[in-house]
Amino acid sequence: ACNFVAIANTDDGSCEWNSCELLGCTYVDAMNFNPNATMDNGTCTFGASSCPADFDQDGAVATNDLLIFLSSFGEDCF
Repeated sequence: ACNFVAIANTDDGSCEWNSCELLGCTYVDAMNFNPNATMDNGTCTFGASSCPADFDQDGAVATNDLLIFLSSFGEDCF
């Protein structure tokens, strides 16, 4: 529990489990990575890719990237 008291010997129901969570970006490769964050909150930002056609973000433009592109080819964008 976040409010743990070592000398307590009875559970009075006052334990807090969520208040000690530190929300932030937990992705190491993100520009705003927070090493102290304990729970990701969806705010991670990433810089411009040097390889914009790497749709699966594996570090190379390969067959899988082409398949991802072709699976969406011709779809209407809204």
